[in-house]
Amino acid sequence: MDKVCGLDVLKDSVFACILDEKGKKILEERFGTLTPDLDKFRDVLVNHCVGRVAMESTSIYWMPVWRILELDFQLTLVNPYLIKQFSAMQHPKNIFV
Repeated sequence: MDKVCGLDVLKDSVFACILDEKGKKILEERFGTLTPDLDKFRDVLVNHCVGRVAMESTSIYWMPVWRILELDFQLTLVNPYLIKQFSAMQHPKNIFV
């Protein structure tokens, strides 16, 4: 299994968390959204042997990040609303609600 990276893409920054094959956090860092920053970010992902990247579809901010990463990684675009709903369903206090 490849290392994976989850992204929170904001207007002015990209927050990245890389996990190894066992789910252990190996990097947590914030990057800028200008092209040189995104190129540096791509290099960090390559250097950490990341294979898959998931990011939230926040407004249009995810699009430049996708364009920079699409040739080198398996990308998944996720709906933040669905993630929040899934997280709420997984929480033990909500089992019988």
